[in-house]
Parts: sequence; structure tokens; C-alpha cells
Amino acid sequence: GICHGLERCVYIGGNQKLIFGTGTKLIVESGTPSDPSYYLLEKDSTQACLATGFSAYNATDKEPLFNQTKSSPTRIEHEATFDKVVLVQNATDCPSGKGSASGECATEGFFETDEKINFLSLTILGLRVLFLKSVVFNVIMTLRVWMS
Repeated sequence: GICHGLERCVYIGGNQKLIFGTGTKLIVESGTPSDPSYYLLEKDSTQACLATGFSAYNATDKEPLFNQTKSSPTRIEHEATFDKVVLVQNATDCPSGKGSASGECATEGFFETDEKINFLSLTILGLRVLFLKSVVFNVIMTLRVWMS
């Protein structure tokens, strides 16, 4: 195209082009839009509404509950979507409808044990104990040699 002689150049259109320096890092991500899903979280007398899985930073602004709070949406590093949580007084304040979910989070299956992992952990623990014993034995023998 128009970027003659420039190896780090991207042609945009018209007379516009982007020229990248040697230290520039460009990350291209898909722009697939996703609407927030809302979850009501309850613990004792505290209730919170969680909006999760939305791609636009201001996707929750159309909901009055989320629009009136000063908290910002957060995005975990290397994740494509945002999350936002707000404390609520009434369970009915949490939005429901399209893209919404309710109920308890399923935690079953998160902490399943694996025989291989258990065996490897036990083996590593045994090797650590053996290493510690050999270090202590060497220190004791060295002290005995110095004393004689």
C-alpha cells in the first residue's frame, strides 16, 4: 500500500497511516459485544447485585442501580469482559430479565481431588523431608569432625 519503505506501518485509509516504533506492542482482540448477566448474591443480611460478563465499559449505566453508584467496572487481566458489584437493600432492586440469572453459584466440582496430584504432592513432601534430614546429618558430621 501507501507505506513505502516502512516495515512497521499500517495503512488506515485516505492519507492516514499508523507508524509503530520498535518498542510498540499491539494487541488485537475480537470486538464481540456481550450484555451483562446479573446475579443476586446473599450472605446473612448483606445482599449484593453482581453484573458480570459485559464487554462495554458503560453497559450497566442503563440500569438505575448501577448508574447511581461511584464504583467502576473492573476487568481481570487477560479477560475480555468487565464485572461490577453493588450492595443492595432489596433483592428486587437487582435487575432481571434478558441475560439475567438467579440462584446460587454452583461450587461443586471446583475442588475435586486427583490421585496423581495427591501422589505427586506426597512424593515432593517425602523428598523435602529426606533433603532436610541429609542437610542436618551433614551439619552434625561436620561439627563432629571440627571438634576432634
